[in-house]
Amino acid sequence: MSSSQNLNDDDFANAWLYPQAETAGTDQKKPDVVQQNIEAIRAYAYESFDKLDTNGNGFIETSELYDALEDENTPMREKSYIMFLLNHQDEISDCEDEGVPEMVDGISRMDLEHYFRIIISRL
Repeated sequence: MSSSQNLNDDDFANAWLYPQAETAGTDQKKPDVVQQNIEAIRAYAYESFDKLDTNGNGFIETSELYDALEDENTPMREKSYIMFLLNHQDEISDCEDEGVPEMVDGISRMDLEHYFRIIISRL
Protein backbone atom coordinates (compact mmCIF):
# COMPACT_ATOMS: atom_id res chain seq x y z
CA MET A 1 0.00 0.00 0.00
CA SER A 2 1.41 3.43 -0.90
CA SER A 3 1.72 6.23 1.64
CA SER A 4 -1.13 8.17 -0.03
CA GLN A 5 -3.52 5.26 0.63
CA ASN A 6 -2.80 5.47 4.37
CA LEU A 7 -4.00 9.08 4.69
CA ASN A 8 -7.12 9.92 6.63
CA ASP A 9 -9.56 12.51 5.20
CA ASP A 10 -7.80 15.51 6.78
CA ASP A 11 -4.40 14.28 5.65
CA PHE A 12 -5.70 13.67 2.14
CA ALA A 13 -7.20 17.16 1.89
CA ASN A 14 -3.85 18.72 2.84
CA ALA A 15 -1.53 16.28 1.06
CA TRP A 16 -0.89 18.61 -1.87
CA LEU A 17 0.24 21.37 0.50
CA TYR A 18 2.35 19.27 2.88
CA PRO A 19 3.54 16.13 1.06
CA GLN A 20 4.53 13.37 3.50
CA ALA A 21 7.93 11.71 3.42
CA GLU A 22 7.98 8.45 1.47
CA THR A 23 10.31 6.84 3.99
CA ALA A 24 8.38 4.51 6.30
CA GLY A 25 8.83 5.05 10.01
CA THR A 26 9.88 8.72 9.86
CA ASP A 27 7.99 11.86 10.73
CA GLN A 28 10.06 14.00 8.36
CA LYS A 29 8.28 15.87 5.61
CA LYS A 30 9.49 16.53 2.11
CA PRO A 31 10.18 20.18 1.36
CA ASP A 32 6.88 22.03 0.99
CA VAL A 33 6.19 22.20 -2.76
CA VAL A 34 3.98 25.27 -2.46
CA GLN A 35 6.61 27.13 -0.45
CA GLN A 36 9.29 26.15 -2.96
CA ASN A 37 7.16 27.52 -5.80
CA ILE A 38 6.46 30.76 -3.93
CA GLU A 39 10.19 31.13 -3.19
CA ALA A 40 10.99 30.58 -6.89
CA ILE A 41 8.47 33.24 -7.94
CA ARG A 42 9.86 35.62 -5.33
CA ALA A 43 13.43 35.05 -6.55
CA TYR A 44 12.34 35.56 -10.15
CA ALA A 45 10.51 38.80 -9.31
CA TYR A 46 13.52 40.19 -7.40
CA GLU A 47 16.09 39.15 -10.00
CA SER A 48 13.99 40.25 -12.97
CA PHE A 49 12.58 43.48 -11.57
CA ASP A 50 14.72 45.81 -13.69
CA LYS A 51 14.20 43.65 -16.78
CA LEU A 52 10.40 43.67 -16.28
CA ASP A 53 10.34 47.40 -15.46
CA THR A 54 11.08 48.36 -19.06
CA ASN A 55 10.26 52.06 -18.65
CA GLY A 56 12.46 52.34 -15.55
CA ASN A 57 9.89 54.11 -13.36
CA GLY A 58 10.37 51.77 -10.38
CA PHE A 59 7.10 49.88 -10.92
CA ILE A 60 6.25 46.74 -12.87
CA GLU A 61 3.03 47.66 -14.64
CA THR A 62 0.37 45.44 -16.16
CA SER A 63 1.45 46.32 -19.70
CA GLU A 64 5.06 45.41 -18.88
CA LEU A 65 3.99 42.03 -17.49
CA TYR A 66 1.92 41.32 -20.61
CA ASP A 67 4.83 42.35 -22.85
CA ALA A 68 7.11 39.87 -21.06
CA LEU A 69 4.42 37.20 -21.21
CA GLU A 70 3.97 37.65 -24.95
CA ASP A 71 7.72 37.74 -25.69
CA GLU A 72 8.63 34.54 -27.53
CA ASN A 73 12.06 34.59 -25.86
CA THR A 74 10.55 34.32 -22.36
CA PRO A 75 10.88 30.70 -21.16
CA MET A 76 7.69 28.88 -20.12
CA ARG A 77 8.74 28.69 -16.47
CA GLU A 78 9.18 32.47 -16.35
CA LYS A 79 5.82 32.89 -18.08
CA SER A 80 4.19 30.93 -15.26
CA TYR A 81 5.85 33.28 -12.73
CA ILE A 82 4.61 36.29 -14.71
CA MET A 83 1.09 34.81 -14.69
CA PHE A 84 1.31 34.54 -10.90
CA LEU A 85 2.32 38.21 -10.71
CA LEU A 86 -0.54 39.19 -13.03
CA ASN A 87 -3.09 37.12 -11.11
CA HIS A 88 -1.99 38.59 -7.78
CA GLN A 89 -1.07 42.06 -8.97
CA ASP A 90 -3.77 43.89 -6.98
CA GLU A 91 -2.85 42.10 -3.75
CA ILE A 92 0.86 42.73 -4.30
CA SER A 93 0.55 46.38 -5.30
CA ASP A 94 -1.70 47.11 -2.30
CA CYS A 95 0.99 46.00 0.18
CA GLU A 96 2.75 49.36 0.33
CA ASP A 97 1.70 52.95 -0.30
CA GLU A 98 4.56 54.58 -2.17
CA GLY A 99 2.69 57.88 -2.47
CA VAL A 100 2.35 57.63 -6.24
CA PRO A 101 -1.43 57.50 -6.83
CA GLU A 102 -1.18 57.10 -10.62
CA MET A 103 0.66 53.77 -10.16
CA VAL A 104 -2.40 51.79 -9.08
CA ASP A 105 -1.48 48.85 -11.28
CA GLY A 106 2.25 48.99 -10.60
CA ILE A 107 4.23 46.64 -8.37
CA SER A 108 7.17 48.21 -6.57
CA ARG A 109 10.14 46.49 -4.95
CA MET A 110 8.66 47.34 -1.53
CA ASP A 111 5.36 45.74 -2.59
CA LEU A 112 7.16 42.54 -3.56
CA GLU A 113 9.16 42.40 -0.34
CA HIS A 114 6.12 42.95 1.87
CA TYR A 115 3.82 40.61 -0.08
CA PHE A 116 6.23 37.66 -0.15
CA ARG A 117 7.17 38.15 3.50
CA ILE A 118 3.49 37.83 4.42
CA ILE A 119 2.80 34.88 2.12
CA ILE A 120 5.84 32.88 3.19
CA SER A 121 5.13 33.51 6.88
CA ARG A 122 1.68 31.92 6.40
CA LEU A 123 3.02 28.70 4.90
